[in-house]
Amino acid sequence: KNESSENEQWWLRASNTKYLAGLCACNSCRLATGFDLQAWAFVPKTHIRQVDGKEVDFKMGTLKTYSHTPGSYRDFCGKCGATVFWRSEGRKGDVIDISAGLLDAAEGARAEEWLEWRTKVSFEECAANKGLVAKVAEGLKNWGDR
Repeated sequence: KNESSENEQWWLRASNTKYLAGLCACNSCRLATGFDLQAWAFVPKTHIRQVDGKEVDFKMGTLKTYSHTPGSYRDFCGKCGATVFWRSEGRKGDVIDISAGLLDAAEGARAEEWLEWRTKVSFEECAANKGLVAKVAEGLKNWGDR
């Protein structure tokens, strides 16, 4: 994840009107989701609310948590298994990765009204299926150049 200078809010794009989103090809995401790529939206925890308006509670409803690495957590639906969040203690800006496929945007799965998509694949060098991920990365670059 691209977390740069101390003062920069790396997760904000388009004059602070959209959140950054991107694809991850790390082994951890592949194993958790069962696919070579995971789409994430990067959102500060303070901007994530439950349906009732309260701050997100990682024990709400059917949400379950798994931690393979101390201080790093994956949250998923205990009923259907859907990936929901990835989070890490002490992360700059207290940013939470939200599984982008869960967003219910009028314009569809890419939620481009809310998100600006990174035109590269994070952890491409770690990909298990290097051919697939290289082609997706090439397509993202071409899409970004449009």
